[in-house]
Amino acid sequence: MRPATLPDLFEAQAARTPDAVAVVFGSGTEREALTYAELNARANRLAHLLMADGVGPEQLVAVCLPRSTELVISLLAVTKTGAAYLPLDPDYPAERLAATLADGRPTVLITTGTTMAAGLGTEAGARRIDLDDPAVTDPMGRQPVANPARPGHHPENPAYVIFTSGSTGRPKGVVVPHAALNNFLAAMSDRLGVDENDRLLAVTTIGFDIAGLELYQPLLSGATVVLADRDEVRDPDALRSLVARESVTVMQATPSLWQALAADDALRSVRALVGGEALPAELARTLTDTAVSVTNLYGPTETTIWSTASAVTADTPVSIGRPILNTRVYVLDAALRPVPVGVPGELYIAGNGLARGYLGRPGLTAERFVACPFGAAGERMYRTGDLARWRADGTLDYLGRTDEQVKVRGYRIELGEIEVALLGQPGVAQAVAVVREDVPGDKRLTAYVVPTAGTADDTAADPAAVDTAVLRAGVASVLPEYMVPSAIVVLDVLPLTANGKLNRRALPAPDRTAVLEVSFRAPRGEDERLVCEAFAEVLGLDRVGIDDNFFELGGHSLLAVTLVERLRSRGVVVPVRALFQTPTPAGLAADGGATGPVFVVPENRIPRDATVLAPEMVTLA
Repeated sequence: MRPATLPDLFEAQAARTPDAVAVVFGSGTEREALTYAELNARANRLAHLLMADGVGPEQLVAVCLPRSTELVISLLAVTKTGAAYLPLDPDYPAERLAATLADGRPTVLITTGTTMAAGLGTEAGARRIDLDDPAVTDPMGRQPVANPARPGHHPENPAYVIFTSGSTGRPKGVVVPHAALNNFLAAMSDRLGVDENDRLLAVTTIGFDIAGLELYQPLLSGATVVLADRDEVRDPDALRSLVARESVTVMQATPSLWQALAADDALRSVRALVGGEALPAELARTLTDTAVSVTNLYGPTETTIWSTASAVTADTPVSIGRPILNTRVYVLDAALRPVPVGVPGELYIAGNGLARGYLGRPGLTAERFVACPFGAAGERMYRTGDLARWRADGTLDYLGRTDEQVKVRGYRIELGEIEVALLGQPGVAQAVAVVREDVPGDKRLTAYVVPTAGTADDTAADPAAVDTAVLRAGVASVLPEYMVPSAIVVLDVLPLTANGKLNRRALPAPDRTAVLEVSFRAPRGEDERLVCEAFAEVLGLDRVGIDDNFFELGGHSLLAVTLVERLRSRGVVVPVRALFQTPTPAGLAADGGATGPVFVVPENRIPRDATVLAPEMVTLA
């Protein structure tokens, strides 16, 4: 009998608990609940359709669908064919989706006619399967509901490929085999103890590898996946409501999202999983006071989701803990020698969780997946680029990066990719991207550009003539929202050190004062005054005019949450979606807008039944 793969394990669980609820999505009359038998049957039909089209092991199938039960069905269906799936977030810019498809070269693209532009994907050679096309749904409905045979399918075959930010400006696809994914899920099963009584909340974009825990851990345990919809994912109030309404017991999120949710009674029955970026001590204390338990997780995509874990308690310092099942970690010096306890070194990871490498990038694979001097012949270890040190108790402290890779709101970002995007814009000769923390706890991407050399016809030679709003829009057309700089500063020259290297410490903080003064229009009423004051406080500015754009001033999705909460505390109720549709004080306070006016509650107090309606935000991790 061949070793099990992910679909084997899921099919076994579906046979054990066919009538248990596997996944729920939506609310009210639109709420959809699928049992394990129903989910398995629908995935089988799509799998048979794909296999009839020649899809099988060692092939890649792209999946670009909105958050829905169809997304879960499609991911399972791809694994049932023996192929690997390439998840694409439909909220990403079309140009980035096209580039990922061109690099990944999937055999098939599963989407809908309303999700992706017609023809997108076909230029990369992929056959499109639009799930809303009768030419697809009719024959799929006639396919068998039995589990498909998978001859030749083996745990070393890829399960999925996740594209991550690349330092050269080209994202890289990490190829994760079933064996690594199965090892991770077994480790988490032992640690979390998820069973048929649990309900796990899935909030992570499918383009982020940690979504694998949210979907597959419950589906291999007889538990229920509570799939948050697009609006719920992007608004903390909606998530709190969903947690309570669906009796969620386990939730995974980045510290940035937990910051917006913590200290809420809805979390008192939740086991909290935290990962994606460093867990601040203050947030750790808040979560331990609120949640049933707190687990801090660490791991790069290249070693399959999470590689170390630590139980967080009120009386112990936060660490990234110890390695999970069948995983070994080493803290080494430049000569690959283990460093003593308490001494910083680079973190390397070995064991059963290692990915195959990078799709079509053998050179980069050899650079990051290196020979392991501490294991059997031929064994590899992954060079993380992270700094760490051992504690005396055998746990690990995370100390940051050895290179220019950064984490912002849980997303792994190579600054070089942002710089390449900037250099691709007209009139830009040099570009540098950095992460600034001018306000403690508020990390923001900031870019610095130098215009091209001047000619009689080149107005970009004058820094004052460079339109940073146009540059930002150009970058936003090729990079996802979380990689777009919150501010772009135009310089005559980049500051250098005495030996000719970039002097990052000399890069000036963004100064929006002059621009704001030119465009400033004072508030004309109480609503506008309150909104302007809240904008200024959240963005760290002296004052904001009624025409100033929240996002052009450096706002982002998490600051939008802070702004809405700040306004609510002052009696101004603003739907989060309204901020993204009309991101100026004048727009928010205007009567007759698309989302209606804001309103001020007498005595500056929100009534108990006041709610934020129809929220919409850009992607959180």
